[in-house]
This record gives sequence, structure tokens and C-alpha cells, in this order.
Amino acid sequence: MNFNFILNYPWWFVLLCIVTGVLISAILYYKNTSDDFLPWQKKLLAGFRFAVITLLCFLLLAPLLKMQITQTQDPVILVFQDNTQSLVTTRDVDWMENEYPQELAGFIDDLSADYNVNTYAFGEQVEAETTFDFQDKLTDMSEILNSLDVLYTNRNVGAVVIASDGIFNRGQNPLFRASNLMFPIYTIALGDTIPQRDLIISNIRHNRITYLNNIFPLEVTVEARQASGLRSRLRVIHQGNTVHEETISFTSDSYFETFNIELEALETGIKRYSIELDPVDDEISLDNNTREFFIEVIDSRQKIIILSAGPHPDVGALKQALEDNENYETSVALAQDFNEDIRDYDMVIWHQLPSMGFAATNLITQATQAEIPQLFILGAQSNIRTFNSLQTGVQINVRSAGFNDSRANINNDFALFQVRPETADLLPQFPPLQTPFATFSLAPGTQIFAHQRIGNVDTEYPLITLSQLSERKTGVITGEGIWRWRLNNFARNNNHHAFNDLVSRLVQFLTVVEDRSFFRVTTENFLYESEQAVFDAELYNRSYELVNEPDVEMTITNEEGEEFEYIFGRTGNAYRLNAGTFPVGEYNYRARTRLGNEEFTAEGLFTVSPLNLEGLNTVANHQLLYQMAENSGGKMFFPHQWDELLAEINSRNDIRPVLYTQNEYEDLVSLRWIFFLLLILLAVEWFIRKYNGGY
Repeated sequence: MNFNFILNYPWWFVLLCIVTGVLISAILYYKNTSDDFLPWQKKLLAGFRFAVITLLCFLLLAPLLKMQITQTQDPVILVFQDNTQSLVTTRDVDWMENEYPQELAGFIDDLSADYNVNTYAFGEQVEAETTFDFQDKLTDMSEILNSLDVLYTNRNVGAVVIASDGIFNRGQNPLFRASNLMFPIYTIALGDTIPQRDLIISNIRHNRITYLNNIFPLEVTVEARQASGLRSRLRVIHQGNTVHEETISFTSDSYFETFNIELEALETGIKRYSIELDPVDDEISLDNNTREFFIEVIDSRQKIIILSAGPHPDVGALKQALEDNENYETSVALAQDFNEDIRDYDMVIWHQLPSMGFAATNLITQATQAEIPQLFILGAQSNIRTFNSLQTGVQINVRSAGFNDSRANINNDFALFQVRPETADLLPQFPPLQTPFATFSLAPGTQIFAHQRIGNVDTEYPLITLSQLSERKTGVITGEGIWRWRLNNFARNNNHHAFNDLVSRLVQFLTVVEDRSFFRVTTENFLYESEQAVFDAELYNRSYELVNEPDVEMTITNEEGEEFEYIFGRTGNAYRLNAGTFPVGEYNYRARTRLGNEEFTAEGLFTVSPLNLEGLNTVANHQLLYQMAENSGGKMFFPHQWDELLAEINSRNDIRPVLYTQNEYEDLVSLRWIFFLLLILLAVEWFIRKYNGGY
């Protein structure tokens, strides 16, 4: 460690400090003719006073103490062991579980004789570990490199040893970053690269939601390796009953086929299905012969009715857009022919109603009184005077019988919902709508989604508005011709995504029922077994202000009736609970709290689906391991080559201790020992003077 002083003044100021110390001590003692002190005492006291005065003057110069510290950092070797299930699905499972851990431990002991060695297990995440159970259900090799950035930045990492089969099923490809490391990676190639006989349900696709009595599709992808000439049976099982089955004949050793299955939803609720493949002889793993999934069956869709003053292509465009969304059941009718109860519908779209020929006043009044969401589309047949009396949030003052060609100019300050970026880009390019030649005024609370752009002029006139009065939501499109938007969307992009997105967002905002309850609990209803169940809760007082003073308790019940008790934590002015992971199955939860004299409860359910990504691929990827080692300047080794790996690491000249030099700065005034030194010098001087009867 080296020391040095740094001054903000010229160094000759130090001479002034010394001169000042000499002068004051000389005046005080050598010019003093008193005989109270012996000669040696005068010299000692003068020396004390000189040291104190000189040091005080020096401290007034605000000196900094610069300390140069040199440290030696020995190299560290990091060992990462794959801890996933794919390693124990080979034919050498006994060796992998029993003998291999002992061999690895012996290698680490030999390595520790010369280096600092840290051992980690990786799979779903990286953890400091020295024992391994090979039970992780995911492999994320990129987490190894992420952990190096977090834990070992600016550390003397000599080398990294990764023992794995090279199979990863989550995260980035580790090859992308391995070549940028400043140290070598040595890989130990585990697993078997020779395909073994195995039947695999590699993928399933299904809706998360379907409707009662509907037929819903299920896609099952089946793979078979080394099973040419054999047969199996694919079954779909629900509540112990086989609801679908078919025989599969494998025609090659690399068989791959997707089966399209149709199932019927006969009961509401979250339903659990199992997909099974009958095993064949000598199959290496049976874990990947079974998959499970859950689907929620809802009683009914939201019913939407489009009532029009007459036939119009806008009506067909709206109906086709809504039918693209499985949450809506859409009907179309002419208003004068409609004889159903309007209250049976969840939303009404009035196309050019009220019209000159048919006011539809009774129907509109019934819908308004029932607080049914409504969307009005104006056009040439619209009766504007009657429309102005409906409290839609828009008042129209017609200036003449003509119409404007108005394109959509999206309002950037609109905050009720957002359309997709590609929709926002396309809407201003769509053909214009025919809007009344009029001025417009809006009621308080009415928001404009899109203004009218007439020619090249951006106006403040509304093209699409949304408003809410009490619990009733209303939308207005002030022009007709949106069917051209749908055609133009297809002409530009060969699809209707932008148009369908706009219609869906408008209808979704209008039909959604806001939750006005005082106690709410939300969570993800569908989880995989590796995902944590996280619950958020909100509690409101009677003034509808968020509060979180009371405790919130939660009971989670599994299918066997076992109950698990939890208490929510507080976050800001709300609550959150991380209940951790759960085994596969269906779970009910019930949260409860008390505010004042009122008790509140919230109930729901969630499901946990199995995750078997490790069983989908049992063929080791040694090419990946070789490339990782090669790109980083290391080498790949196989089990039992521990001595060769150890010799390779020891032979490297770049794995050696590193000297780090660090400069530290300290304000000399802040050093406590200087204060005590001054205090001791003054105290000793005072004591000697008083002892000898001096002044």
C-alpha cells in the first residue's frame, strides 16, 4: 500500500505551516524567561506545540490522502451442472444417478487443490449447489451466461466448465454469447446422441375458452423415433371416459404427424383432458406419452344485434368482423321487422337509426332504460333531429343537406383503449366516410377516438366517439361507408386484421362490465407446474378509495379437499400474494377480509397444467456443446476424461492470479486518529506545564 498527499495549494504553503509552528513554539517557550521548566522540558513542550500548530495549519490546506492499494485475486473456476430430467431418460440412468455425481465430486476436489472452485446447478434457473437430483423440468442455458454477468463481472474467472447434454428448451441460444466471453468454456458431453425408440406427444393446440354445447378443435402432434412398422393408439380421456381414440401406424423411424380432433363441450367450468399414447416395446421413456390440458367452458357468448334502417354493406362488414371473435354471437335484422325483446341482447348497433322512415323510438328507449350498450352509425337515412334527443354525447347542427368525405385522424390523447400499431397506421389511409355537412358539439365525458380529416384539413369534428352516462355506454360513428375500410384493408394487407381489430376494440369497450365491487382478487387462471401462483387484491372503502389496513386471508383448496392458508402482503395501497408453485390439478381459492363491520369475500379457481418439455427431446446435442467450447477457446470432453480436462486447465498460461490496483482518497481532516493525536499532544503539554506550576 502506497501513500501520497494531494494539495489544492502550492507545496511551499507547507513551509509556511512549518514556519508558523516554529515561530509560535519559540515565542511561547524560548522567549519565556521563567525558570518553571528545565531545559529538556522546554524542548519537549516546544516540540509538542510545534507539532500541534504545524499540523493544524496543514489541515487548513484541506489535504487529501491518496492510498494506492494492490490486491491479488486468485483465479476462480466455475462448474455448472445440468440438473434437468433429460439426463435421466437415457439407458445409462443408473450410472447418471449414482456413479457420475461421485466422479464429478472427485474432479472438483482435484480442481480445488489449485483454484477457487464454485459449483452451480442449472435448469429452470441457476443455483449454487453441490448435490443434484436431475428433476428440473426446463433447461435455460442462457441463464448460465446471465449469471456470469451478474455475479462475476470484473472477477478473475479462469474458466467455466459446463456439464450438460446440450438440450435447451427455454431462453436464448447460448452460442450467441459464448464467443464474446473473456475466458474459455469447457464442456462435458453427457447424454446419448443415438436416437432411441420413443413415442412423443410433442405438441397440443387448443382454445383456452369454448362455449357450452360447442364443438371445439384439438390438434395433437405425435412423433415416433425408431418405431417403423409398429402401431400405437391415441386416446383423449375426460373424467375417466375415452372421448376420442384412433390407431396410429408408424411408417418410418422419424415419424411426425398432426391429428385434428373435434370434441364437444357438454358442461360448464374448467375441464381437464388427458391425451395418451399406448407405449410400444423397448420404449426409452413413457413420460412423454401423456399430456394434459385444461379448457374453460362458458355458458354463453355475448349477444349482439345489428338493427338497420335498410340493407347496407356496412352491416355485412360489421357482422363479419364480429364473427371473427368467438366471444360474440351476432344477429342482423331490419328494425321495422324486429319483434324480439331487445333486452335479450348484450349490445345493439343502430345503423342509420333513428331514420327518416322508421324512428325505432320504442326500441331505443327500451335499450336505454335497460342500460344496454349502444353504437350509433349515422348516414344519409338518419333522422338527425331525433338522434339529437337521445343523449348519445354528440349533438349535430346540420348546415346543409350535403355530406363531407371524412377520413379518420386518430386522437393521440384518447385513453379509453388502444388499437394495435398496425391498425393505427392504416386507419388514416382508409377511404373516407360520408359524414353530415354540419357542426358538432360534445357532452362532458365524451371522448373522441378519431377526428374528421376533410380533404387535407384536420378538423376538431368527431368521426368516432365514446361516452358513458352512469352505467350506460354509447358509441357514435358519424359517417357511413366503413365497408370500404374492410375492403381496403384486404387490398393492402391481404387480410382484415386492422378493420377487425378496430371493431373488436370498440365493441369490447362498450360491452365490458366494470367491476364495482369493494373487494377484488385477480390471478392467472391457467398455470404450468413450474409457474408461481400470484394473486393481486384490492379493497375499497365506501368512498371508493383504495385501502389496505385490514389483513387479507386466503384459503386455497386442492382436488382432495386439502386446504392451504395464506396472508396477503401489502404493496402501496393494495395487496399481493405469491403462493408459490402447485402440483398439477384444479384449485379453488377464497379470500376474505373485514373493513369496519363489513366482511368481504372473493372466490375463484385456477388450474395447473403439467410441463414435460424435458421429455420431448431425449437426443443429446453434442454439436452445440462442441461449438460453445470452440467459440470461447475451450474444448469439449466426455465423461471419464476428467484427468485430461484437469491437465488442459492446468496447462493454460492465462489462468493465473491477477493484481488489481485501486486508488482511494481520504480527507485528512476526517481521520479520527489525527484528532486524538492533537488531543494527546495538547493534554500532555498542559499536564507538564501545570505540574511544574507554569502558566
